[in-house]
Amino acid sequence: MKYTTIRISIEDKERLMRIAKLIKAKRIVDALRYALDAAERELSKCSVDPTIMLKTLKYARDIGETNAEELDKYLYGEEA
Repeated sequence: MKYTTIRISIEDKERLMRIAKLIKAKRIVDALRYALDAAERELSKCSVDPTIMLKTLKYARDIGETNAEELDKYLYGEEA
């Protein structure tokens, strides 16, 4: 097996360490493999291009506290 070095932020390293602890892994690389496997499984279920979904986030906004009974109003506007 060949190896390489990657640079990640301290925050991402801490996230990997938390995952390692949750899955009772002894090494961060095991947490990274776990996360990669999970991401691949989830992406294989998705029939939509994930980059399209991510682009829609630029239109997201905070509408404050919501009431689930008024979901249509939140999704479609006042007229719904």
